[in-house]
Amino acid sequence: MRGSILPFAYSDGALCVDGTPLAETVAGSGTPAYVYSLDAMVSRHQAISDAYAPLGAQVYYSVKANSNLSVLRALGRVAAGFDVVSGGELTRALAAGMDPARISFAGVGKTDDELGLAVKHGLIVHVESAEELHRLQAVAAGLGTRVRFGLRINPGITVDTLVHMQTGSDRAKFGVPAAEAGELLARSAAGHLPNLDPVGVHMHVGSQIPNPADMVAAAEVLLGVLETGRSLGLSRMRRLDLGGGFPVDYGDSPGPLPQPADFAAALAPVLAGREVELVLEPGRWITGPAGVLVARVLFRKQTPAGRMLVLDTGMHHFARPALYQAIHRILPLRAAPSAGFAEVVGPICESTDRISARADLPELAPGDLVAIMDAGAYGMVLASNYNSQPRPPELVVEGGRARVARRRETWQDLMALED
Repeated sequence: MRGSILPFAYSDGALCVDGTPLAETVAGSGTPAYVYSLDAMVSRHQAISDAYAPLGAQVYYSVKANSNLSVLRALGRVAAGFDVVSGGELTRALAAGMDPARISFAGVGKTDDELGLAVKHGLIVHVESAEELHRLQAVAAGLGTRVRFGLRINPGITVDTLVHMQTGSDRAKFGVPAAEAGELLARSAAGHLPNLDPVGVHMHVGSQIPNPADMVAAAEVLLGVLETGRSLGLSRMRRLDLGGGFPVDYGDSPGPLPQPADFAAALAPVLAGREVELVLEPGRWITGPAGVLVARVLFRKQTPAGRMLVLDTGMHHFARPALYQAIHRILPLRAAPSAGFAEVVGPICESTDRISARADLPELAPGDLVAIMDAGAYGMVLASNYNSQPRPPELVVEGGRARVARRRETWQDLMALED
């Protein structure tokens, strides 16, 4: 199963990662522990690259989905570039060996220090407001250099996904409307931004996009902005960055979800004959299904509502269920007949620390292991030390061999920066 884009499967009753039982993989580290298949991440990245090859697209990995250095190094060997949204992510991308010329920097609230870091390294900066554009000009002028920029466009399109994952509606905080973008490009064409070189447009309409037509509609808005820039004499306006948003099946989808190839096929007629440099920024689709969070059952309870299992992990390690009401499958590491639905909760002193309201699980006892599936994206990057809980280790499997990519924190680590 090495290299499969779906690396987790049962073999002889044991849930495995790339053919090796997960119980063996975490034996040395204990639980809870994140486990990632690097081979699967690379394979999933390649699947997107192959789907979009007829359109000549470059695939930039979205670092915010999973920023572990081992993940970045593995994907950096195959990705056209990285997309970052903070100075910390940029520092990680550089540490992983990515060429700065192939890093784009987005984010609605960049500080002057972050803008300076981006300018010094020659990144493409995706600007999200008029004031940011003028701050970028001031920073570049102060450093005596030029910088490439793209405008993040808010296309005013609401996709049918969770409200907290809608980033392209006209009420979202991200980007500028197309009309305002035209005004900003006119300032650039008139020479009012002498240290800035406009090279394109950028968007991200949301996560878990259920219909390729939404991305097509947003792309048409961006193409209009590109044409506006070119009509103003900005000949370098060629970059069309459509962001990410390919949906992942977390086990709660009513039917088949569109695949990257479906999005590519829908975009092809719109892009035919256009002189653009197409860029994508997937994150979740690449890393989500390639990771799990392995946990241990601590206690069993019987409540008036039914069976309850208390795990040694929860919202502090995996925030998506509490933050987004996201649903994730939970599977036992040893296959067994179902005992019906159970509520699965964590140890944190909050009523929102519920991993699943209805997990279909066998009869489990304290000490038994389970895997929270599809946890390779927006898992560890959202983890916290709430209740002074240490964060779990991250294990990576590559070429059939597992290793610790980030060690488990200790109670002493949590106090190391305090006086």
